[in-house]
Amino acid sequence: MEHVTDTDRIRRTRGQLIFLREALDDTESRAAQAGVRVGQLARVMRGCFVAAPVWDAWFPEQRLLARTIAVAEMNARFDPLFSHQSAAVLWGLPLFRVPDLRVHALTPAESPGRSSATVMRHAALWHAEEETRIAGVRVTSLTRTVLDLARAAEPVTAIVAADAALRALFTCRAGGRDEEAEEAWRSMQLRRLDEMPGGRGVRRGRSIIELADGRSDSPAESVSRLYLAQLGVPVEIQVPVVGSNGAQYRVDFEFIGQCTFGEVDGRVKYLDPALRGGRTAEEVVLQEKEREDDIRGTTGNGLVRWGSAHLSGARSLGMRLRAFGVRVPKLEGVVATGAARDRDPRRRERERFR
Repeated sequence: MEHVTDTDRIRRTRGQLIFLREALDDTESRAAQAGVRVGQLARVMRGCFVAAPVWDAWFPEQRLLARTIAVAEMNARFDPLFSHQSAAVLWGLPLFRVPDLRVHALTPAESPGRSSATVMRHAALWHAEEETRIAGVRVTSLTRTVLDLARAAEPVTAIVAADAALRALFTCRAGGRDEEAEEAWRSMQLRRLDEMPGGRGVRRGRSIIELADGRSDSPAESVSRLYLAQLGVPVEIQVPVVGSNGAQYRVDFEFIGQCTFGEVDGRVKYLDPALRGGRTAEEVVLQEKEREDDIRGTTGNGLVRWGSAHLSGARSLGMRLRAFGVRVPKLEGVVATGAARDRDPRRRERERFR
């Protein structure tokens, strides 16, 4: 059974959009344009606006969701089938490093149509069971969405979405994981990819599906696991550790054969009051230090931490790990590739927005 998304989130977003229908007179149209000029309104797309403070507070996923809903509303008679990144935000999947907020839709291969500055159209074939509706919006199924992203999106975007989808699909009511069902799903999707000989992105898609793992519980963990695979560093994830006095811990990574654990931290754990559970940021830091000391003392293993600053690429993470004595087999190859990419000024400009 596929994950049921939060339809209220979609309806709330739709309720905040302001549409300029063709029936509106010139006075209302001019008022909306003036609202944009003075900073009261933000343009979602041509003919659709939202209050500027709302737009400014939205993350990229929320902005893309608004644009997708706007395209659905303004093209209702065509009933577009939303896919890729647009389907991901409709399903509530996180998107990582997606600077391009174009709306994505599938179109029949025999009548593909043209893409525009607002909508990217993908000529494709799909089966009836690969589409559904969320809050009235036509969208590719969760599994088809994962496959499309795995084949066409940047690997970091695809793995974050795939991991989140697997968590939604195969997390049991008690919080456990249905490993057998997850592996059956993986095998089925790999077979589907094998049935696409010569298809664009099939090799990339296979690598994402093989790596996807619902145990990663944050985008930072998903991206770290992708980079570790690229660096040739074998790991186990979500490793249980028993501390002194029987304390139960779980660490993000164990570097196999290296007597070292790894933890990826986000600032939100320390700064978001909802995640601190009534504790101050200082108390969270102190408890994390005590936990780390206990893990080190009872296991004899080292522990290296990293954060978002070290996830700009595999090279950056590899350098961080090597500085703490972790063996990184493929670091030199990644360094050479990274240096070549850094010399491309167009890539540097793109990376500024990621």
